[in-house]
Amino acid sequence: MENSIEKNLQNLTTQLLELVKLNCWNTISDNLMFILSDISEIEGENFFIQRVNKNKLNKNKTPKSFNDAITDLEKIYDSIYDINLYIYKAEKNQTIIDIRYFLKTKLDPDFLKTLANTPPMLHCKIERPPYLKNDKDKFDVNWELGGIRYNWNIFWWKANYKLEAYLR
Repeated sequence: MENSIEKNLQNLTTQLLELVKLNCWNTISDNLMFILSDISEIEGENFFIQRVNKNKLNKNKTPKSFNDAITDLEKIYDSIYDINLYIYKAEKNQTIIDIRYFLKTKLDPDFLKTLANTPPMLHCKIERPPYLKNDKDKFDVNWELGGIRYNWNIFWWKANYKLEAYLR
């Protein structure tokens, strides 16, 4: 079983990096580190608050090697319903991948009965900034961390949104 977890996550990591190369203008370091996140820890009534809360939680986590992350996942693997890989932070010398998981215990008990021996679903995703004009525009993979460029783009996005609403 552990080889399949390791192999599945290696393949998923490769897919995630390809997805980032297609959609983001950043150069991604091959020095990969990992953090683990329970999806149900992230709270907030809307996307913006959830993003801020997720970043606060992730800042306090110590990135791990792939093998250490696999070891931690193996401990809870049978109770995981869903695994999603995201880029948390891409820097010049290191890329941190967030392995987000959702536990079966958080599911409705009736639905949980149907999943008793089901392996986790596996996904890799990138979050797209709300200010993108179309799906072909490349963006900064680190946009969720904020910063001057993000604030500038959000400012103009909100201004255009308000102007469009006013003109309707």
